[in-house]
Parts: sequence; structure tokens; C-alpha cells
Amino acid sequence: MADPISPQRLTPPVPISPAGPVRPGGLHEAGGDFAAMLRGQLERVNQMQAEADEGVRRILTGESQNLTEVFTAARKAQVAFSLLMEMRNKLVDAYTELRQMRV
Repeated sequence: MADPISPQRLTPPVPISPAGPVRPGGLHEAGGDFAAMLRGQLERVNQMQAEADEGVRRILTGESQNLTEVFTAARKAQVAFSLLMEMRNKLVDAYTELRQMRV
């Protein structure tokens, strides 16, 4: 039979502390972090596409015979670009909705 729940065995909830250091500031600093994160993601997608292009070039010139590696890199770059475009579309939709709000 299962043990009944007793109040002595329950522990009070502990507040969750933030993962990083807490910085004073307002919306301006948080906006900078978002812009840096977005820029970093753009650079990663660009790097993935460059790696896929380099892999295709190596296959075409005969430097490499590993089709699986090149196909995987190209597919990863395609998925990353598609995700980036969906994020852009959501941001544009959110901006359009905010712009059309009546104050």
C-alpha cells in the first residue's frame, strides 16, 4: 500500500533564483541582449550555409567523397534558414499588430 502524504514530509517551495547575474536596467538593456542574440543566430545560420556550400564545392571538385556529410550539412543549413525565416515572419507580424493598436 502507498504511504499517505503527511505534512511532516512536505518541504516548502523554494524560490527559483535567476540563472545569471541580475543587472539593473530597463527595457533598453534587454533590447540590446535580444539584438545581440538575434545577430548571433544570423551569424550561425550564415556559417552553416557557408559550410554546406564548401561541402558541395569539395564534392564537385572531387576533394571529398563523403556525400552523407555534405547532405547532412546542407539539410541542417536548410532547416536553420527555414526556422530563421519563420522567426522573422513572426516578428514582422507582431510589429504589424503593435503598429495597428489604438492607444
